[in-house]
Formats: sequence, structure tokens, C-alpha cells
Amino acid sequence: MSIMDLRQELLRRISALEPDITAVSRFVHSHPEEGFRERACSEFLAAALANQGLRVERPLPRLPTALRASRRGRRPGPGIGFIAEYDALPGIGHGCGHNLIAAAAFGAASALAPLLDRTGGSVWVFGTPAEEYGSGKIPMLKARLFAPVGAVLMAHPETFWLVRTEGLALDALRFDFRGRTSHAAATPWEGRNALDAVIGLFNSVSALRQQLRPDVRVHGIIKEGGEAPNVIPDRTAAEFYVRARRRRDLDSVTARVKDCARAAAKAAGCRVSIRASEPPLDDIVNNPVLSGAVERALRGLGVRDLPAADPASGSADIGNVSHRVPTAYFYCPVAPKGLDLHTREFARHAGGGPAQKANLEAVKVLALAALELLRQPALVREARLALQRSASR
Repeated sequence: MSIMDLRQELLRRISALEPDITAVSRFVHSHPEEGFRERACSEFLAAALANQGLRVERPLPRLPTALRASRRGRRPGPGIGFIAEYDALPGIGHGCGHNLIAAAAFGAASALAPLLDRTGGSVWVFGTPAEEYGSGKIPMLKARLFAPVGAVLMAHPETFWLVRTEGLALDALRFDFRGRTSHAAATPWEGRNALDAVIGLFNSVSALRQQLRPDVRVHGIIKEGGEAPNVIPDRTAAEFYVRARRRRDLDSVTARVKDCARAAAKAAGCRVSIRASEPPLDDIVNNPVLSGAVERALRGLGVRDLPAADPASGSADIGNVSHRVPTAYFYCPVAPKGLDLHTREFARHAGGGPAQKANLEAVKVLALAALELLRQPALVREARLALQRSASR
């Protein structure tokens, strides 16, 4: 069967699967569950994938809402993975459109599954919990759950198409300062003010910013600042996010922020303990070979207006995956321009009919790009070499 025949059959299957794709999206949207608690959504997605003939696994007992599903063809070939996310934002729901991400991964894998006996290779869906807070992909990487695949594809909802996305590496830091309490009016000299230490940290970071590269972001909050104004506080805490375009640059900035905390504690006569409040996230390495396959799929669907690059801003655990497995991570327009992610307005839109229709285009791009990779395994090998070259720079 020619590639054009396979392509047409694949698009017909996606059209036939539209009710099932929409059902996954709407179920996840109507069951907003926070990270590591996505039991209903994970179970629904697992059942939907099993109904399409994929073998579903629950490989991590300590991560019960994670899943891995697969279907193999009769002939050997590359493994292609699709990322599903389904955790919601606290108080907002699916303001990041994870219901659409889960549905797109389900749709692409389900449409490709019956074609694998003709293409060879395998398709995989990775149900990854807690993207927003907790980074479920990291323990899945440590457990080598991505080992069977040579390429990972992921679509993320946005208000525009963008193929060559970027994301910032991130370190999340918690600073706990300990001083000595005393009466703030009667015997203040007996105290060691832990609030002075945390304020000193913020002032030092503010001074540090003038010497940081333009892509670096440092932002924080005071988590504990004392209990009463007439008591010198002996316990305070702050949390910071430190971000940079590249992990190798971020490591040196994080070290300097930690030095700011140690210096502030010493100046106030206090002690400080420093720990990671969340797992570290790597920058997103968008593989040029896989991004090329995504771009060809888009142009084949008639999309012409593709911006060249993305000014990186946020961070995501897909970055950690992209450093270990060749990855293409792209944006799909599902909402009107001007509608921001992580808002209640975006959450409402993500559950509506227009977003479901628009998300079918993401399904098509994922599936068509994967079809090209399955039919041309040399591209997957080339993508691995490209990742190795980027790591050596």
C-alpha cells in the first residue's frame, strides 16, 4: 500500500474516531483532578485505549495514575510515543487544556494502531500525571518506561500553530530560615530575626538580576513571615523559581541564588536550610528531524502560516523527556487569540465544541508525523543522532 493510501486511510480513521476522541476530552474536562490524584481520568483513558486494542500497563505502583499503552505491528520498526496529560489546575480546572492533550494522544494512537501490520513498528501512549505540580514524567523516565520508543510526539493547546517551541529549565527552591525569638519592643537585641534574613534574600536577588542574562527569570514568594508584629520571628520561609533557557546556564544561576540565601542568613545571625521544593525541569530540546516531520504534516493539511521560533517563557517536564528521547513538542490553535492559558476563561473554552473540532487537527498532525516516521525508520535514527549532537554542544 502506498504512503498516500495509508495517509488517506489514517485520516478516515480519525474522522470515524471523532466521537471517541471527544468523549475522552469531555470526560477529563468534566472531572478536574489535581496532580497524582487523577484516578477517574486515568481509568477512563486506560479503558478507552484498551477498547481500541492497545495493551494497557500500570507499571509504577507508587504512581498509580500513570499508564503506558502500546500496540505492535507484525514487523519490526521504530516505537513512536504520544504524551497524554490529564491533571487540572487547582481552583481553575483545565485552564491548560490537558483534556485536549489526553484526547489528542488517544486519537493519534488509536487511528494508527490498525495500520501497524502494514507499516511495522509500534505506537505507545504515555499517561503522565502531575505535569502542573509534581512532574510525573520524571519518575517514569527514571523507571525507563520510555525505553521502547525512538521518538516522542506531543501537541499542546494554544491560540496559534507553532512547531519549534522552547521551554525554560527550572529549579524550584525552598529556603527555611531559623533565628531566635524575642519581644520586639522589650528585648529586641536578644532576638535573631529570621524575617530580616528572608527580606535580605529578596534584596540580594533583586541586586543579582542586573547581572543575569536576558533569558533568566528569578521569582519568589514568602511562605512564612512571622506570627505577630511584637514578636521577632524565629522561623520564616521563601520559595523561588529560577529559570533559564539552557540547563547548563541555570545551574550556575541557581548556585548564586543559594549564595544569596546563605549570605542573608549570616548577616541576620540566622541559619538557613535549602532544598528542592519540586523536581528540577530541563529545557525543551525540540528535535529538528521530528519537528520537520510535524511541519510536513501541517503543510500537507494546508497550514502555511508557521512562526519560525518561540520566545521561551514557561517550563514543563516534557523538557526532561526531550533530553533523553528525541521529541517534537508543538502548539495547536484551539482558542481565539488573546485567550490566555491558566485562566478560567481558557478552561471553559477547552470544554466547548469549537475546541474539540480544532483539536482534531492536532490528532491529524500527530498521526501523520508518526506515520512518516514508521514508514521511514531512518528518520528516527537520524533524530537520535541529532539529539546526541545537541547534548555535546
